[in-house]
Amino acid sequence: MNLEIAIQELREEGFVEGELSIDPLWYIIWEPENLEEYNKDYKLAEYLPGYIAFGSNGGNELLVVDGSGTVYTVPAIGMELRYANKIAESISDLKQYMEKNT
Repeated sequence: MNLEIAIQELREEGFVEGELSIDPLWYIIWEPENLEEYNKDYKLAEYLPGYIAFGSNGGNELLVVDGSGTVYTVPAIGMELRYANKIAESISDLKQYMEKNT
């Protein structure tokens, strides 16, 4: 899975920011070119090795994906694997819960 391509495709399809029909109820998908910087800023490699953040709820929840492509939410503060909440089997699966920007 190439996460940057999947994220770019989401954004091109209109999934940039909007409501989710599941918790955390809102999403913001980051620009692919900023993934590395944001993950470094949030210290994902330190707190959640093997996971990559690709968005947030605009608050304290990050959208992250593991090596198999499964999507989770995790608190940005108090980031620990035990608090990860699985929300979709894949980024493609996540789309069914996302409202498009119009």
